[in-house]
Amino acid sequence: MQDEDVLAWAVSEQRILLTTDKDFEEMIWLENRSHAGVLRLENLPRQERKILLKEALQKFGQDLESGAVVIALKNKFRLRRP
Repeated sequence: MQDEDVLAWAVSEQRILLTTDKDFEEMIWLENRSHAGVLRLENLPRQERKILLKEALQKFGQDLESGAVVIALKNKFRLRRP
């Protein structure tokens, strides 16, 4: 699926999008696309990504449910609320 189709599907299903792809951020902020929350993980080895995912969900789960965009990097997190 194209990124646009993935984002449209996530919106129609009211699902939080989990990705390692920076393109979704650009679509949301530069093209003003709708979304139901996005969590972008740094593209790390699988085991490190799993740890990062757990930490991000613990810290920002409610924000994501409210439609925030969370960027989870190995050494920091960025949060953008709707």
